[in-house]
Amino acid sequence: MGKKRKARVFMTAVFLLAGLVTGMATAQPKKYLVSSPEAKLHLEPDGRSPVVAVAPRGAILTQASAVRFRHNWIFVYYTVPERNKTLAGYVQESVLRKLFPAVNARLIHSGQETSEPRELDLNQEIKFPYLWGMSREKLEAVEGPPAGVEKSGETEVLQYQRQIMNRNCLVEYVFVQNQLSAARFFILDTFVDCAYYISDFQKARDYLIQRFGVPVDDRTIWYDSTYLERKEYWGKALGSGLVEFRSSWQIGDTEVELILTGADNRVAFVAECVGQKYKNYFSR
Repeated sequence: MGKKRKARVFMTAVFLLAGLVTGMATAQPKKYLVSSPEAKLHLEPDGRSPVVAVAPRGAILTQASAVRFRHNWIFVYYTVPERNKTLAGYVQESVLRKLFPAVNARLIHSGQETSEPRELDLNQEIKFPYLWGMSREKLEAVEGPPAGVEKSGETEVLQYQRQIMNRNCLVEYVFVQNQLSAARFFILDTFVDCAYYISDFQKARDYLIQRFGVPVDDRTIWYDSTYLERKEYWGKALGSGLVEFRSSWQIGDTEVELILTGADNRVAFVAECVGQKYKNYFSR
């Protein structure tokens, strides 16, 4: 199989990992993903203050206060799965990424809740001739002008709305120094029953296992085991932030991570794909 064909096959699988975001037009994001090698939680909003905890890359932090301290510090909660203990502290916003993305108004879905969503169409053939490192100009030549653009220093995020596998999706392409470095996928549909998000996660996970093998990391994390033995309430547990699902793969030169989490009856199913060569850009 040639290099370009492998890339197309990989990107087809990647689009199955659409992130699920509900209620995006209302509340501000309340969860963050640690995008640097680590995030230090301090006792006070000061780098010289004692460190309360150290959260590793990929950890999820929950915003505890909407107030910014000294402009770039956020007060957060961090639940340590291994210790089943929640700690609080101040962290610099620069080492975090919002788990619920900022969405251009033109990309907001109608917000109408779906009680019985259609099945994921795993047979849909999708070809994506994109390679890590390609320029924004080359991507736009294929995808067209983006519906939204976010800029921060040398980083640009292009947003598109697409219908993929029977889901209304927000697609984000991340360019660093005008090189395609990462891709993120979010579903804009809103499901009445959060259990449907779990079903989609499991189907996407099973499909990827069939295509790429066992995940290098595969966990279901219960922060409160109240509903652990009652599967009919797992959707409720997800929306309440009591359980989290995570799976990740190393596929050639790409790191793929799925995270399904929730809070305040909002759900985020995030699929983030990062080119191995560009990983350091997201760790600065």
